[in-house]
Amino acid sequence: MDALELLRSRNRFEETLPSGLKVTIRLPRIRDCILAGGVPLPVLDHLVKAASNGGPQEVSSEDAAHMARFQDEIVRRSVVAIEGEAVTLTTDDVGEFSQDDYDRIVELGTRSGNPIQASSST
Repeated sequence: MDALELLRSRNRFEETLPSGLKVTIRLPRIRDCILAGGVPLPVLDHLVKAASNGGPQEVSSEDAAHMARFQDEIVRRSVVAIEGEAVTLTTDDVGEFSQDDYDRIVELGTRSGNPIQASSST
């Protein structure tokens, strides 16, 4: 295994979603989502406030819409394989996940809630 393959293998994790669907997750860097335009400033502001105040903050419906688009981007960038088959998800594809599966991928991609298990895929 060359160095780049080793690096990639350490950032890929097998996860069974609540529906039983098996996916390979690549934890995205929040920076990558920002550079892709997936994190609007209201979301960043909300994240900073939540982190500094130790919990969720009230958000406007407009900010909630921005956050939903950000979460879609997290899901899109996180899932790199479904049932062992490599995929590149589109924004429309993200809508195909059940709510529970979607929520779990967002939880993993944003590193909140239950963490990914230590075993990585190769």
